[in-house]
Amino acid sequence: MKDRLQILKHSGYLLAARLFSRLASLPFLLYAAATLGPSLFGIVAFVLAAVEMLTAAADMGLSRYSSRGMIRDGSRRGKIAGMTLSLQLMASLLLVGVCLVAILAVSPAEPKREALLIGLAAVVLTPFIVTTDSMFTATRMFGASAIFSVTGRLIYVAAGFAALKLGYSVVAVLEAYLLGIGCECLFRMIYVLVKVDRISFGFSVGQLLKFVRGTLPFAVTVVATMVYFRADTLILEVFSGDEAVGIYNAAYSFFSFFVWVPIVVTRSLFPGLVSGYASDAREAEASNWFWYRAVGMAGVPVAFTMTMLATPVFELLFPVSYSESAITLAVLMWSVPPMMMGSVGVGSLVAHGHERAVAIGSIATAVIIVLLDFILIPPFGVRGASWAMVVATGLWLILAHLLLRRYVLAPGQSFTGAFGTPLACGAVMAAAALAAINLGQGRYVALAAGLLAYGVALAAARRVFR
Repeated sequence: MKDRLQILKHSGYLLAARLFSRLASLPFLLYAAATLGPSLFGIVAFVLAAVEMLTAAADMGLSRYSSRGMIRDGSRRGKIAGMTLSLQLMASLLLVGVCLVAILAVSPAEPKREALLIGLAAVVLTPFIVTTDSMFTATRMFGASAIFSVTGRLIYVAAGFAALKLGYSVVAVLEAYLLGIGCECLFRMIYVLVKVDRISFGFSVGQLLKFVRGTLPFAVTVVATMVYFRADTLILEVFSGDEAVGIYNAAYSFFSFFVWVPIVVTRSLFPGLVSGYASDAREAEASNWFWYRAVGMAGVPVAFTMTMLATPVFELLFPVSYSESAITLAVLMWSVPPMMMGSVGVGSLVAHGHERAVAIGSIATAVIIVLLDFILIPPFGVRGASWAMVVATGLWLILAHLLLRRYVLAPGQSFTGAFGTPLACGAVMAAAALAAINLGQGRYVALAAGLLAYGVALAAARRVFR
């Protein structure tokens, strides 16, 4: 129980930071969407998606691999951080060089060309954020990580607001983003060097190459995961253009907050699981099983709530040109429950040392979602992208659970025990909401009836918490 409360505390720091960042960004998001319109807002979304994918490629899985190494051997923390930062900087510069050649060859029109160049500058800075975050995770300094993330986001939002208010457009918004990234990097590096540890570059080429070989499964996983999350935006840009990307990412901006929930929980679990599997495997297995089921049971009512509220939220906050974003958000939200469970499961596999199995599963999922995007986006556009995400996420969870059963879960930890309760309680929730609607009640009464029914059904299934 003490470990679970500690995990909740650490998760609270990170989740509060993400929540605050998203809430602080929401007025800016609304203002930018309304001011720029779907086409120009689509350029911003496209560049940010490209930055995320390039950052993931440059990371090469180093963040999780280095965190695990620092947890297992704290005496080498500074050297591991130095190798991590060196490799990420080299990879970032290589990728930026390739992208610059591609930009010169394609020669996109302004303002997209200048926007892409600003995005590439941000890619060069992100290794400093990733390296310091690995050190914070290893030392469980989640509060510091949260503060710096919020600070960078606030600088970005304040500068972006000012730029749009003064009449500037896409380029100024991305310059504000770059300013936020730069300030966050500076603050993180100062704090790490003063309070955490010195980043050491006293390693040999042989040590660096050995470190690279160890990161390969993690690199595959990270790149494949980012393809899974952001390939839809890039493929949508190719087939449907900037306006469709803007509409899709208006919904994705809300959805992405909920994506961070399982990532935050997994980051909080990770240090305890790594040390737990080394010292008390039985307790680590019990903790993993508890959180694996708990996040799934929490995800179902969250998805239901946002599905019911998507239309009124977009009608209230966005111009009519974003009306299709509401149904897109309603569909995307049903990726959240399997995503939450799968993220915890994958974190447990990595902590247990089965990163190669995770890499294979991640590649399979990335291939599936890319295929689905190519199949569904050309005929259905934005909605096709959201359907692809839901289907691929469901398949990813099934695959993750099969890997868990093979490598981690105890014999009594069954498929029914993991999925039976959220599915059954979700069916009760849906039935209650439909009954309220059929009786002539409004959206909000149906939402309340569904959530109440879910809570009652969950209380009746207390065996799941054993």
